[in-house]
Amino acid sequence: MVVALYGGLCVAGYVALRLFSTIEVLRAATGAAVISFVNVLLGYVSVEWSYRKPNITFLKIVLGGIGARLLLMLVLVLVLIRNLGFEPFALTISLLVFYIINLGLEIYLLEHKVTIKNQP
Repeated sequence: MVVALYGGLCVAGYVALRLFSTIEVLRAATGAAVISFVNVLLGYVSVEWSYRKPNITFLKIVLGGIGARLLLMLVLVLVLIRNLGFEPFALTISLLVFYIINLGLEIYLLEHKVTIKNQP
């Protein structure tokens, strides 16, 4: 589901950006999409890995994972801007849009997993 959603979103975004923006903006949006996709995959891995663990351990892994993934994203954004010359505003806005979508997907997954876990 995540891959299909990302694929559709990326194709629609690519077409729109290709038609209505510059190549620098398209490059920044592509970088944000890759960073965000890695972020959401790591989030799913942390949820799946901690699923059968006690509730406290589950929360530590998931919440600690959020902090670690945010730090990793910060480092990657700095590398893209400083070393690779990505357009900062377009990268930041694109990353924000993708992050909001990812957050919704992660909340849905967590809710689904907790509901399954609490069933008798």
